[in-house]
Amino acid sequence: MDTHLMIGVAVMLGLIGIAASRDLLRRLRDQQPQLVPIKVERPDGQGQRRDR
Repeated sequence: MDTHLMIGVAVMLGLIGIAASRDLLRRLRDQQPQLVPIKVERPDGQGQRRDR
């Protein structure tokens, strides 16, 4: 086959793969449960470490 044709086919397959992976990742992200932040209170005796 012609070299330019092979390069064109490879580029087209790459673009199709990128589009498919973006669509798949977008669908997976929508299915993930949303994380909720949890408040954590520090005990009074432990403040920030200043020895670093």
